[in-house]
Amino acid sequence: MAKRKSQWAQVGKREVELSNLEKVLFPEDHVVKAEIIEYYLKIAPTLLNYANGRALTLIRYPDGITGESFYQKNRPEWAPQWIEFVTLGKEKKDYIIATEPALLVWLANLASLELHQLHSRKPSYDLPDYMVFDLDPPEGYSFPKLIPIALSLRTVLESYGYTPFVKTTGGKGLHICCPIEATHDFHTVFEAAQDIAKPFVEKYPNDVTLQIKKDARKGRVLVDIFRIRSGQSIVSAYSLRGRNGAPVSMPLTWDELEQVKSPLEFNIHTAVEKVMRDGDAWQGFDAYAVPIHTHRPKPTAKKKNINPAGTKHKSPEQLETYTKKRDFTKTPEPAGATPDVVGSKFVVHRHHASRLHYDLRLEKDGVLKSWAVPKGLPPYPGVKRLAVQTEDHPLEYLTFDGAIPKGQYGAGDMWIYALGKYQITKDKKDGFYFRLNSKEVNGEYRIHKMKEKEWLLERVDQPQVDYLHQDIEPMLADQDAVVPKGEGYLYEIKWDGIRALVTLEDGHIKIKTRNQRDVTAQFPELQIGEKAFRATNALFDAEIVCLDPSGKPIFKRVINRLMSTGETNIQKLTKSNPAFCYIFDCLYLDGRSLVNEPLIRRKEWLADTIRPETPYRVSEHVDDGPSLLEAAREHNLEGIMAKRADSKYMPGRRTDLWLKVKIRESAEAVIIGYTPGKGNRGQTFGALHIAERIGKELHYRGKVGTGFDDATMKEISEVLKKVETTPKPDVIGKLLDEKISTWLEPVTIVEISYSKLTPDNMFREPVFIRLRPDL
Repeated sequence: MAKRKSQWAQVGKREVELSNLEKVLFPEDHVVKAEIIEYYLKIAPTLLNYANGRALTLIRYPDGITGESFYQKNRPEWAPQWIEFVTLGKEKKDYIIATEPALLVWLANLASLELHQLHSRKPSYDLPDYMVFDLDPPEGYSFPKLIPIALSLRTVLESYGYTPFVKTTGGKGLHICCPIEATHDFHTVFEAAQDIAKPFVEKYPNDVTLQIKKDARKGRVLVDIFRIRSGQSIVSAYSLRGRNGAPVSMPLTWDELEQVKSPLEFNIHTAVEKVMRDGDAWQGFDAYAVPIHTHRPKPTAKKKNINPAGTKHKSPEQLETYTKKRDFTKTPEPAGATPDVVGSKFVVHRHHASRLHYDLRLEKDGVLKSWAVPKGLPPYPGVKRLAVQTEDHPLEYLTFDGAIPKGQYGAGDMWIYALGKYQITKDKKDGFYFRLNSKEVNGEYRIHKMKEKEWLLERVDQPQVDYLHQDIEPMLADQDAVVPKGEGYLYEIKWDGIRALVTLEDGHIKIKTRNQRDVTAQFPELQIGEKAFRATNALFDAEIVCLDPSGKPIFKRVINRLMSTGETNIQKLTKSNPAFCYIFDCLYLDGRSLVNEPLIRRKEWLADTIRPETPYRVSEHVDDGPSLLEAAREHNLEGIMAKRADSKYMPGRRTDLWLKVKIRESAEAVIIGYTPGKGNRGQTFGALHIAERIGKELHYRGKVGTGFDDATMKEISEVLKKVETTPKPDVIGKLLDEKISTWLEPVTIVEISYSKLTPDNMFREPVFIRLRPDL
């Protein structure tokens, strides 16, 4: 028997023993245990959004997927003491409870490739909080054929008032899950699912069935509602499956589902990357919970403002302070009425009163318990935020979004910053733990009373994307020759400078270029976080420029700033050649991501965030694109940007939701070689061979021999001397002057203008514009 190799790893506050990390668990795919552990650690923040607090059934593969596997429900006797468990079922099994990333690492080390979750959360283990429809096709069934069935079932579920979410099972099927309020037992929820499934099967008898026995299905898809039973489970969202290809049970948007050819597209190698690129398709899942349709209260006439006996609702005294502070003939804020239903909703308001702050409001006993949080929700664990308890607010404040008039209490703009449902996950002395579930914010927090009205607010779990510390790639635009028309566009100047992602964290600024080069030290005049912004934490997308006396951006000047060295020299340049930062987007702001907000809302918050009279400026937008392009032409600017007002921010993706409209066509290309110079170019080069990078391929675009002055040619020659030569570049397209050219590694980026592409995909009339050391 091979000797067991082990080591200890720190995961959060836990020490976890890891063993035999090089053991192969997916032989065909050459995936070892260390990669399984790495996957579960990376996906943990998102996976735990759905599995946290649930009892788990494990499928373990100690000898890999080609060896024996087994289900495990009972917690091993030798499990660490910090692992939570609950005793459930007639057999009194000690189920492990999903709690934290360290647990997932510990389970992965046991070769628990598959995590299957029960349909309920602690402490209500007998009350399911979602209804699942498992679409189980027969062997050999084409996955694309399953998609129309899922879409039809979606329509039916929506007609019953549910919000259905879909994920691949990691096998051949699909799970459609509808979040519901955890108020009924499994049998009642099963009957509600049956009430939907029976008519659906009757409508499509040739395609779907409720027959469990395989020989009775006759090639049809089983609509399996029988998993909605106590003790039954489904594979957790984002869990691996023990199959060739190392597939993942992948949550998808309905639009994404329509494009899927095979569920194997989502596997250990692609799942994390997809979440980081596209976000979590199930974001805010729990916020969509509704009562099951068979037990919904029927609409009734408006009741008088009285407190129902036997329930905790607000009393006049609870809102006395709130009412005294407001004149409801002048403010649009709600006066308050007795609610018909007690719930668990929350709202976070962004409130620009005399000072910008955020208000956290949690529904309890018929009112909204409220705290003012000056610096916003904490972004990650370890950050503590002061939260000052304020007066209770009426439930109608959940949907209040507007301006409070001058002269009124709290005068200023108030936006709904996040809206959804919350759960108290643990009660503590002088405080409690709670989870926020919404489209905007998903996370677990702890709030603790210090004295009188002062509380401390902390985030407990780690977000999947850390916008303040991870390398976030900017969204890229397609190019068009004409200005798109329509009411749905915003137009702004295309600034001729350095694309930059600017991070603000507690007053400190960090600046990175598009290729993640840290250039913070090059621009000391931009290190004024507290002076420039009404925010504590943010990530901005911007362009850094240097301007001539007329206010026109000059690219050479900002490149000079970028390439300058020496602290004394850089400080001098802040006076003689100052930089300005035009911010046009905001990806993250004070505790929450904004990437899924429409552009017009992001710009509204951006404008409210930037203070006047600093080097930071808002890149203004207009509604008249053609006039802006004409103005750009008159002032000899590069062009304009046209952006869909409703567009989301898509990090690292090039999309036609944003369009560059340039005065003349231009492209970023790489130098792949040069021809020998003659005459006055004898000491430099004749022309540059250029190629355009499209995806992972290089497409040859011909030669460029114009646009250079003597100084530029010498500068380029010095740059190219440092580049390694190569026998022949790996490009698509026929090379010109192949025998007389010197070929180079494709590392030097330049900007080229041209009239159009020729039929053989060369640049027509190319002109060199500049080197792009910033890319």
